Amino acid sequence: MKKLIALVLSLIMLTGYALPAAAIGVESEKNLPVIYIVGKQNSPVYKTDAEGNFLLDENGKKIQIDNVNTPLGMTREEYILTQIEPVISELLPAVISGDYSEYTQALIDTFVPVYQDAVLNEDGIDPDGRIDWDYSVQKPSKGAGGLNYYYFRYDWRYSPYEIADELHQFVEYVCKKEGVEKVNIHARCYGSNVAMAYIAKSEKGFYDAPFRVNNLALNTTPLDGYIVVGALMSGSITFDSDMIDRYVSLYLNDNDIFDDPLLETTAVVLISVLNQAKVLGWGLDKIQEIYEEIADEVVPGLALVSYGTFPSYWSMIGDKYYDKAKLTVFGTTEPEGKYANFITKIDNYHELIGEIEEETGKPRYASLLKRCEENFGMKTAILAKYGSISFPFFEGSDITGDARGTVTELSLGAKGTVIGETFTNKELDEIRALEDYDERYLSPDNKVYAGTCLFPETTWFSKNLRHMDLTQIDPIVTEFFLSDGTLTVHSDERYPQFHEYENGKFTEVTPDDETDKVWTNNPYVVLIRFITLLISILTALINGELSFDFNNK
Repeated sequence: MKKLIALVLSLIMLTGYALPAAAIGVESEKNLPVIYIVGKQNSPVYKTDAEGNFLLDENGKKIQIDNVNTPLGMTREEYILTQIEPVISELLPAVISGDYSEYTQALIDTFVPVYQDAVLNEDGIDPDGRIDWDYSVQKPSKGAGGLNYYYFRYDWRYSPYEIADELHQFVEYVCKKEGVEKVNIHARCYGSNVAMAYIAKSEKGFYDAPFRVNNLALNTTPLDGYIVVGALMSGSITFDSDMIDRYVSLYLNDNDIFDDPLLETTAVVLISVLNQAKVLGWGLDKIQEIYEEIADEVVPGLALVSYGTFPSYWSMIGDKYYDKAKLTVFGTTEPEGKYANFITKIDNYHELIGEIEEETGKPRYASLLKRCEENFGMKTAILAKYGSISFPFFEGSDITGDARGTVTELSLGAKGTVIGETFTNKELDEIRALEDYDERYLSPDNKVYAGTCLFPETTWFSKNLRHMDLTQIDPIVTEFFLSDGTLTVHSDERYPQFHEYENGKFTEVTPDDETDKVWTNNPYVVLIRFITLLISILTALINGELSFDFNNK
């Protein structure tokens, strides 16, 4: 009996000590430090001399490579426009003569002074530029939920495959400093590619260290590439009148370009009328002809004096465009010739992450993330956006997204509608016929279906947030880390899978959407809008609210 009592007391004591210890262990997992990998151009890169010393301006400040050739007070975009304007005037003579050689070269030359200090050489290296960062003196930022955030900085022009080695060293440093075995990673935009390269090399045993990633959050990720990058680099530009008509309508509706609403309405209606009258299509057909005449020279010419020299951009080209882009820019898909080392660098990343696997038919990152979950317990959250339209010059770019990527790209597999439209009955029937169809993954506004995502249970969609509106969905990432990856789209009503973010609160998306009425391809509706516009203009003239002063220049 005494032995039995002693055993019971021992068990009680053991349980009494073990439970708090277990609780402490769980708590430490929830509060692991976060490595924060922001996107491109968020780490300043500075100009250096031949000895590696930073170059200073007249005020003794280091000169940032990204801004070194932009005149004071001008944005890079404004400067490019001032450079291009003189060249545009030379287009008509080239069209008349049919000889575009001088014109294309002049166009390429306008970009040279803008990017000449930022471009990398044929080996994908800038011997005259580097970041200035000593992470051993960095103090963590206290984030939401008490999490310690460590910001990882890197040269955003370089390949994720190379940057991964620097990230490995940084992770080891943070683990040692914090006294932990693992970290959480929050990666945004291009930072996702950096994180994935590190995870892939870790999983394959490239580093003499255990697998360190506890949970991963990918925010507006280009792991599937962005259409805008892939299409540009491969020369796959299409001028479609409906896409441009739709873009103008939705863009002007979403941006305050004109002070007078009547001017905005006039611009939108006139484009729609020109589209219905086939005039817009005829003009775009001519532009398409000109583009196809000059594309073989212009695309590689511009790429190799600007962003095409950054391996980082090549990592944001999906498999669909990758080989064509290499052939377009370098004239080859193989590592040979002048750009052999460069091609090897970009291939290293693509073959590790973006290449399509024959056995699965999906990019390599998909099976990699699944293996990491099975073998290391790493959970992955995906944060995507929709409700904005991208540039209307690429096939498929009119799918709803965040104005940088489409919702399908950003979410790793969701089905999305053309911007300003909902799923048709036929499309809904096809979705509902899917083997694993789940009604809960269909957005209330019938614009996105998440059941086809790589991680439908941990993929959240923010409506009407643009690419650069990043911090507004950070609360989901924080809660995901604090829950040690157990948060799902159905486990916490505070964070509905399809939501809008207003005044610091998440609200569930509703079936109503005003953008469904912004654009139309119905000729009768366009005609009514045109007549209504004429009446509005006449009324404004009669009331003295509108005047045409031809003498005031």
